[in-house]
Amino acid sequence: MKRRYSKKNKSDIILIGYEEWENLGLRSIAAFLNKHSVKVKILSCDKTSKEDILAVIQKERPRIVGFSLIFQRMLYEFADLIAYLRQNGITAHFTMGGHFPSIEYRGTLKNIPGLNSVIRGEGEVTLLELFRYLNKPDHWKQIKGLAYRCDGKIKVTPPRPLIKDLDNLPYPVRSERVVTHRGLGICSILASRGCYYNCSFCSIHEFYSSSPGPNRRARSPANVVREMEQLFYERNIRIFIFEDDDFLMNSSVCRQWISDFVMGLKKKKISDKILWRISCRIDDVDGELIKKMMEAGLMSVYIGIESGNNQGLKIYNKHYTVDDIYNGIATLQDLKIPFEFGFMILNPYTTFATLKEDIVFLKEIGKSGQAIVHFTKMVPYAGTTIAYRLKKERRLKGTLASPDYTYKDPRLELLQLFFTQAFHFRNFDNNGLVERLRHAKLDSVVLNKFFSHKYDSQLYTEIIQDLIRKSNEVCLEKMSLAVNFMDMQSENEILDNWHFLEYLVQEEKDMELLITSALNSVMMHYSQD
Repeated sequence: MKRRYSKKNKSDIILIGYEEWENLGLRSIAAFLNKHSVKVKILSCDKTSKEDILAVIQKERPRIVGFSLIFQRMLYEFADLIAYLRQNGITAHFTMGGHFPSIEYRGTLKNIPGLNSVIRGEGEVTLLELFRYLNKPDHWKQIKGLAYRCDGKIKVTPPRPLIKDLDNLPYPVRSERVVTHRGLGICSILASRGCYYNCSFCSIHEFYSSSPGPNRRARSPANVVREMEQLFYERNIRIFIFEDDDFLMNSSVCRQWISDFVMGLKKKKISDKILWRISCRIDDVDGELIKKMMEAGLMSVYIGIESGNNQGLKIYNKHYTVDDIYNGIATLQDLKIPFEFGFMILNPYTTFATLKEDIVFLKEIGKSGQAIVHFTKMVPYAGTTIAYRLKKERRLKGTLASPDYTYKDPRLELLQLFFTQAFHFRNFDNNGLVERLRHAKLDSVVLNKFFSHKYDSQLYTEIIQDLIRKSNEVCLEKMSLAVNFMDMQSENEILDNWHFLEYLVQEEKDMELLITSALNSVMMHYSQD
């Protein structure tokens, strides 16, 4: 029997995006549109099948479907979804936003023929104007921040200025379902937009600098505190993950902001009832400010280290040295605050010498067990200076969704293969050791804060830290053996003796199983009654 749908629109706009955590960009746009009497529905594409997405669109009959492309690698997944929707009769206007579409709007429109437009830069006002003038395409050329198809060509309007006062924006629409940990609500939150820095591998700077206005803007401390207070009382949120690109501490303005923020949490009498995490640069770490924030619930710091050798730091345009990193980490260790870090051990200019420096560095910062050693390969994302450099050197390869490069030393291709075989599951899978240890580490902090009367949280913390230390040692030992082995061999010799590397892979897997088994046992012991 054929289903019938009402011709009346139940939603004006449907927004679709990836949401491991809540997609705050998408949810801020939804809140802004709601404020202007536009009915919006949000679908999480990682939690909703394409068949269910189709069914919802058929039922809601929106005028616009907007897609949030956060990750460049998901370009073709979105292309497949859009093709599927078009093949099944969806005629709504399809638009897309995010860092990658904003920078590569021509490539995005070329690779997704079912897409009508791309919203470049911050999307709140642009999407509202597109909705209001959807039936007047002659007016689209006056909508700033838009790229669209017109008579077989791609038209581009001037960039839209960045939103000056973030306090004027409504709080993001929140999911009906609250993510919890031991019964305590946990959610992401943003205190600012943008970043002052220009790391060579990061597209954030390009995204914001393409629009007029200051690259970084912060909400007022009072505005952030009010949102946290609201989430605390209305949704039982006790753990806040700040998704700011950089929680700055390096100026008098930033220090005053943090002081006012901490004071605001204390005045609202929630500072001793919550935990929160921030991300910052290692050279931004200020012991006095970190300590002040810890007194108001700061539980962890994520730092973008990226390299353990000065050559790598210059390639990444980090503007600090290895000594600066050691100083920052020493501060965190003295304060006994948990931290995590980003690290890219492979890049287009990696050598075996830099690899050995990185391993020595990782051994040093990983020996305490305070942070989990993990690493990745640098990806030349669209719009980054390193992507432009590689293109100029004719070393950029791969696809639009998965850009790649060649190494100057071809043996590094083989090392990359070894790293993938030995550590990919460990480093990146949700069930891998890194993610499981992170979860346990968070759990130990939560127990210490909220359940120390019920558990020996100090012992739990020490056991988890010891397992992290062991995981770091095992991983770095295998890395070191592989790097030293390959450095002494030619390509053919490496291939002829690949069985040695297979042996290292198996040893790594075996040790991961042992550590995982020990982790399972301790977490079972400390599980909820």
